[in-house]
Amino acid sequence: MSAPSTNIERESRRHAPSLIGIALAMLIGGVMGATITFTALGGNPEDAVNRTVMNQTSSTYSN
Repeated sequence: MSAPSTNIERESRRHAPSLIGIALAMLIGGVMGATITFTALGGNPEDAVNRTVMNQTSSTYSN
């Protein structure tokens, strides 16, 4: 059974805070997931940069 009179504009205003909260929760969850993944794979961003530079230079000199 549907509502007898639905005002779309009013309903969109009423749901806006909830939708913003859901989007914010998804953003925070994504950041947390990326942080956990990054930490599990290596940890320090400076180490990752150093490993990349070392891999590039060692491959250059080995040819």
